[in-house]
Amino acid sequence: MLIPTYTPRYFGRLDTWRFPDWAIKVYGISAEASEQKLALDPQLVEAARVFVEVNLARMNDTPHYSVGFAILHHGSGAKSLLTQWWTNECVCMQYVAQTEYSGVPKFSSAKTDIMACAYELIPIDFERRAWVSTVMSGRPMEDYLDSWLPDGLY
Repeated sequence: MLIPTYTPRYFGRLDTWRFPDWAIKVYGISAEASEQKLALDPQLVEAARVFVEVNLARMNDTPHYSVGFAILHHGSGAKSLLTQWWTNECVCMQYVAQTEYSGVPKFSSAKTDIMACAYELIPIDFERRAWVSTVMSGRPMEDYLDSWLPDGLY
C-alpha cells in the first residue's frame, strides 16, 4: 500500500456548538483550503451539526461533563466527522461518522474501526493537553472551552 507524502492542511476553528446541556468545540480541516482560510462547504458543516445533535442522546448514555469537541475533515479521499466528549475525569469517548465524498452530505457511522488519521490527531492532541491544563488542573470548564488550537497549516 502506497503511503502519500505529508502535505500540511489548513485547520480552523468553526464554532462552539451549544445544545441544551452540551458545548462542543468544532474544528475544520480541509485538504483543499488555501494557506490562509478554511474552505468547507456550508452544507457539509450543517450536516455535521445536525448529526452531532441527533447523536447527543447516544452521548448522554455515558457519564459526561457536557463538553467535547468535534473534527470535521474534508480530506483528499474521505469526509469524516469525529465527535469526542469527556467522561470519567480523564477519558475521551469518540464516535466516528463519514459521508460520501461527493453529493449531498449525509453522515452515518463509520463502517470500519477508524480512530483518526495523522491530520485529525493534531487537534485531538491539543484537546488532550487543554483538558489536562484546565479542567484537570482545577480551572473552570469555561477555560477549557476557551482553549483552541490556533488556525493555520499543520
